Amino acid sequence: MKRLHIDLAPFSVRRPLYRTHPTARWLALAGLLLCVLAGLRAQKQLTRLHSLDQEAMHLAARAAESARSLARVSNEPIDAKQASAINTAVARLNLPWDDILNAVEAATPREVALLSITPEPARALLKIEAEGSSSDAMIAYLKALEHQPLFGRVYLVRNERARDQTDGVIRFQIEAEWRRSGS
Repeated sequence: MKRLHIDLAPFSVRRPLYRTHPTARWLALAGLLLCVLAGLRAQKQLTRLHSLDQEAMHLAARAAESARSLARVSNEPIDAKQASAINTAVARLNLPWDDILNAVEAATPREVALLSITPEPARALLKIEAEGSSSDAMIAYLKALEHQPLFGRVYLVRNERARDQTDGVIRFQIEAEWRRSGS
C-alpha cells in the first residue's frame, strides 16, 4: 500500500519550510548569501566604473581646454622684441659648443687661466677673458688659438697688468672668429 501524506494545515510560509529537507534549506541560505555577496561586489565595481568614467570625462575636458588654449596662443602674433629674444636664445643654443670648448681647452696652456667665454652667434665670434703669468704666456695662447682649425682669426682686444696683485698677472681679452660648418 502506498503511503499517503495528508496535511490539513493551512497554507503559510512555515508549511513549505517545514516540508523541505534541512540540506536544501542550508543550500538555499548559502545561495542567498552568495547572491548578496555578488550584489555587493557588483555594486562596488559599478561605483568604481562610475568614478573612472567621471575621471575620463574630467581628463577629456582638460584636454579640450588645453587644445583651445593652445589654439588661442598659436593664433596670437608674436611681437618683434619677443621674437628677437627667442631667436637669440635659439642661436645661442645651436652653437657648436663641444667643438668650441674642445678647441679652447686644447689651446689653453697651464700658465693661462680662463675667466669667461662669451659667444656672439650673430657674428660667429667668441670673446675670451683670461689671465696669464706673463706676456709670453699670453702671446703663446694667441698663437695656439690661431692654430686651432675651428678658429679663423684671433685678435687681442685688450690687456692690462692686474693692480691688486704684486706677482705680475696679466689680464687680457681675446676675440676669436669661429668657422661655421658651412664654410
